[in-house]
Amino acid sequence: MKTVTEIFATNPDLLNQPEVKELIEQFRVQFNSVKKKHMDYWDKVTTLTMSSELFFIEGATCKKVVEEINHFSFDMI
Repeated sequence: MKTVTEIFATNPDLLNQPEVKELIEQFRVQFNSVKKKHMDYWDKVTTLTMSSELFFIEGATCKKVVEEINHFSFDMI
């Protein structure tokens, strides 16, 4: 399968097609949405982990942190 760069390198006129422009924009929107969800997820995991007894005196227990991570990890699906 060709990469996007390869496709447009061999067919530069495709970039002028309205449907192709719309597909590229839609891909950008969907990619950014997935990227934001990914970053939000890891922000939550990092916050929980860093607030645990592993890193912080009198932080949340490791058991509680794992339970919370499992809760939002599997409820999102």
